[in-house]
Order: sequence, then structure tokens, then C-alpha cells
Amino acid sequence: MAVSSTCWKYLVLTFNVLFAMSAVVLFGVSGYLLYKLFIYRQFIGVNVEYPAILLLMMAIITCSISWIGWRTAKSMHQIHIILAGALVVIVVVIEFSCFVWAMVVWDNIEIDIKTTMTDYFLYTSENKETSIDSVRWDRLHVKFECCGVSGPNDYSATGHVPFSCCGQGPLDSIQKPYTSDCSILYQRGCGNLLHSYAKEHVLFVAMAALIASVLQSTGIFCTFFLAHAIRERRRASIRQSTSIREATYAAADDSLLATAPNPTLPKY
Repeated sequence: MAVSSTCWKYLVLTFNVLFAMSAVVLFGVSGYLLYKLFIYRQFIGVNVEYPAILLLMMAIITCSISWIGWRTAKSMHQIHIILAGALVVIVVVIEFSCFVWAMVVWDNIEIDIKTTMTDYFLYTSENKETSIDSVRWDRLHVKFECCGVSGPNDYSATGHVPFSCCGQGPLDSIQKPYTSDCSILYQRGCGNLLHSYAKEHVLFVAMAALIASVLQSTGIFCTFFLAHAIRERRRASIRQSTSIREATYAAADDSLLATAPNPTLPKY
């Protein structure tokens, strides 16, 4: 049993190292996906980002739990190991819930984005073109080579189409340079393009949460098998101590009988 518990101990220690490494990878992946969604939060809505935010938080918490699991595995205290295993169970359940949540968002994202973009478009059209909201629309037009929500006809109420609908506008270094004229307008709207963009990244969030929950669930079995091995080793130790004690008492009684004086008959 001692060898078995030692093997499980090193398996749990190895798992906690991999657990921490997976947390670092998950932190990077979820942070990147959250950034890709965050830069278009005015168009897609904040609720689309929530699964990525939860996944990022779980990556940070997982690092702490891996440290706790490492310390408890080295201490070989059964109750502490069980508590560490319970924390891993909670992490896996929350990550799987994040996967389910992301899939629900993925399924309803089309309605949410079209509603958010339409409301934001109407809000922007009421402000001056020098506002920060108009700059966001210009960058969106140039980035996706689109115009408005469903096309350039969305600007018929304002009487003019922004230059960004043909590639001109407040561009940064990663976007294509200014064009000399505006003879050709982008005919496709930004709604469907941004819907595909957000749907793809939310699906990546869901897959990251699912993969993390499946891989990290292996630590649950290792942790609880280690706790079981420690309990069995303790029981074996108790049985062995009891057997030695009983054998010692039996040997002591036999020695007393062997050294007792021979009975003598009374003399009359």
C-alpha cells in the first residue's frame, strides 16, 4: 500500500504541474478572445463577452488551486487532499458551465448583435460626425470593408454616406492607407460580417472551456485515488500494529508459563 500511495502522490504532483500550465494557457487564450470581442463591444453588446470573462477568471483561480493541490499532495493529509480534489471538481464544473453558457450565447448572438448595432447606429446618427462613435463606425467600415448595418442605404436618412464606406477615414497603422477618391462604395453591410466574427470567437471560447474541463477532470480521479490509498495504508498500518501488539502479549504470557516454578506437593 505504501508503494501505491507514493505512486499516486507523484501522479497528483505531476497533475498539479500540468494543471498550472493549463491555467497559463487558458489565461492567454481567454484573454486574447476577450480582447477580440472587447474592441467591438459597442456593436455586439457586453453580454457576448461574459463567457470569456468567466473563463479568464477561472484561469486565474486555477493557478491558486494548483498551488494548493501541490502543497496538499506533499503533506499527504487525507482530509486536505479531499478538499483540494473538491476544489478541482468545482473548477471543472464551472468551466463546463462556461462552455454551455458560451453555446447559448453563440446560438442567440445574431439577434443580440443586430439589435445592438441598430440601436448604436441610430444613436450615432444623431451626433456629430466628429464624435468618438462616428470614429468607431469609420474604423469598422474600413476593417471589414462594409457600410452601415445592412448597407449604404442605411445612411439615406442622414443624406450622406461617410467616406469610410469607400476606404477613407481615421485609419491607424494596421489598416489600409487612404484612397484618393470615393467612387465605389462598399455594398455589404457590417451586420452579417460582425455577426460571423463574433460567432466564431464565441465558439472558440466554448471550445476552450470544454477542452479545459475535460483535460482537468483527470486530476479528480488522481486526487481521490490518492486519498483512498492513504486511507488504505493507514488501515494496514493499524492492522499491523494490532497484530504486533497481540503477538507481543501472547509471547509474554507464554514466557511467564515457561518460567513458572514446578508445583510441589505439600509434606505431611
